[in-house]
Amino acid sequence: MLVAALSVLFLYGAVGMLFATWIASPPTGPGYWRLLLLLVVAGAALGLGLRLSDLEQVLPPIGAPSLVLIAVGAIALVAFGIRKGLDPERGYPVLLGVSGLAATGGLLADPALHSARAQGVAGVLYTAGLVSTALVLGSVLVAMILAHWYLIQPRMPIAPLQRVILLFVGTELVKLPLLVGIVALHYPGWAAGEGGLLRAFVLGDALFVAVRAVLGVLSPLGLAWMTWKTVQIRSIQSATGILYAAIVFVLFGEVISVYLSLSTGQPF
Repeated sequence: MLVAALSVLFLYGAVGMLFATWIASPPTGPGYWRLLLLLVVAGAALGLGLRLSDLEQVLPPIGAPSLVLIAVGAIALVAFGIRKGLDPERGYPVLLGVSGLAATGGLLADPALHSARAQGVAGVLYTAGLVSTALVLGSVLVAMILAHWYLIQPRMPIAPLQRVILLFVGTELVKLPLLVGIVALHYPGWAAGEGGLLRAFVLGDALFVAVRAVLGVLSPLGLAWMTWKTVQIRSIQSATGILYAAIVFVLFGEVISVYLSLSTGQPF
C-alpha cells in the first residue's frame, strides 16, 4: 500500500506542479524553467515507474487513455523546453498549457480515481479528494520554488506568485466541504462502533481525520493567508519561510489522506 500511495503522490504532485506553473507563467530566466521541468519529469517518472512496477499491485492498471494523454503532455513539455532553450525571452504558454491540460486529462482518465468500494456521494468525495491532492501539492511546491526566484530576480512582478497562492488557497478551501462530507459519511460508523466516538477518536480513523483537518487543511490555510500578506508588501524572504512550513503541513495531510483512501477504498 505504501508503494501505491507514493506512486499517486509523485505522479499527481508532478502533474499539479505542471498545471500550477502554467497558471503562474512567471517571466523568470532559464534556470527556473530547467529546475521546474526537471522536478516535474522526475516526479512523473517516479510515479509512473512505481505504478507500472511489480511492487505496486493494489491500484488498477493505469490504462491506455491515461498513458496516451500523459505521453501527449510529455511531448508538449519537451517541445516547450526546446523552444524555451532556443528563445528564453518568449513564454510559449500554448505549449505549456497543452502539456498541463493533457497531463491533467491523463489523471482524470486514471482508473485509480474511482474506487470500487465507494459509490454515490462517497465516490464523488473519493475522486475529488485525489484530484485536489494534485492541485494542492503542485501549487504549494511551485509557490515555494517561485518565491525563491524572487530573491534572485527581485524586480519581477508579484502577480505570478499571487496567482499560484490563489490556486493553493482555492484548493484548500475546496477541501473544507470535502472534509465535512467525509466526516458526515463516516460519523454513523464511528458512533455505532465498539467504544463509540471515544474509541474512534483515540484508536480509529477519526483520529487521523481530525489530525488531517487541523494540520493538513486549516493550518495551510492560515499559512497561505500569511504568505499572501507578506507577498503584498514584497517581503518575499518571509513568504519563502512560511511556504516551507506550508509544504510540511500539506505533505502531512495528503499522505494521511491518500494512504487511508487507497487502503480502505473510502474517501479520507
